[in-house]
Amino acid sequence: MKINVLFFGVISDKTGLSSKIYENFKNINELKLQIESDYPTIKKFSYQISVNKELCDNNIILKNNDEVALLPPFAGG
Repeated sequence: MKINVLFFGVISDKTGLSSKIYENFKNINELKLQIESDYPTIKKFSYQISVNKELCDNNIILKNNDEVALLPPFAGG
């Protein structure tokens, strides 16, 4: 099972990536733990997670080819 993870803003800056494929994760919590293990500097930043362009507040089950985005706070004007 492949999950496409997208990194934005400061998260992208700290990882040096705009995206990365992760495999064989059952839910958001497992995936988040792995990402933060791979890139420990992002732990100190606040961010939201979306799955298939919908914000999620809980530990949802992932499916093959889901798109997960790590979204730091955005400012605009």
